[in-house]
Amino acid sequence: MKTKIITFSLVFIMLLLMMASISFTPKSASAHISKVFGNYSVEIGWANEPAFAGLMNNIQVIVKKGNIDNGTSITDALANMQISVKYGTVSKKLDFVPSDEVAGLYFSPLIPAKVGSYSVVMKGTIEGQNIDTEIPLDDVGSSNTINFPQTGSSVDTSSNMGQIGTIITQLTSDIEEAKSSANSAAQSVANVGKSFQEVKDTTDRLYMISMAGIGIGVAGIVIAVFAISKKDEKV
Repeated sequence: MKTKIITFSLVFIMLLLMMASISFTPKSASAHISKVFGNYSVEIGWANEPAFAGLMNNIQVIVKKGNIDNGTSITDALANMQISVKYGTVSKKLDFVPSDEVAGLYFSPLIPAKVGSYSVVMKGTIEGQNIDTEIPLDDVGSSNTINFPQTGSSVDTSSNMGQIGTIITQLTSDIEEAKSSANSAAQSVANVGKSFQEVKDTTDRLYMISMAGIGIGVAGIVIAVFAISKKDEKV
């Protein structure tokens, strides 16, 4: 009886451990969607999942003839396809390039700018097979969930305030320096004006002295002429 109880207990414990391991096993982040068109399979999704707004990503397209897992890859499968990404009523044409490492894989770089739902619109043909479909992508989340430090945090604010204070101090110093330069220029102009006035006064004085000298000289000549004429009269 004890043996049965022990055996039953061990089996029960093993079942609990198995259930716990299944519960805590992380699920795959892949949310790629596959569709079949005739003999061709197409799988679409984000290269990096989950996708976040504002972060670089790629939209991946896998094309296989037959099953998506073990089908045959097709060279230049998207040559006759027009593919665009759609967000609400806005769409953007995508250009895909083939992967150098995985056959049948094509990717187009994209930075999803907004949080929300995106989809891929495909129109055209693959080796004659008509394709006209819209496939939803995994929703794009906010990058705030992985940002550090958070935008608008106290660390960010204090850093910005410190930068603003430095800029204000530099501007104040530049203003004071410009004011000092302006005062020096004004003083220089005043000194030039003063020097000019002094030169003018000196020139005026020299002019008066010259005129006085000329007057004296003329008077001397007149007196000399008068004296000579008197002397001639006496003779």
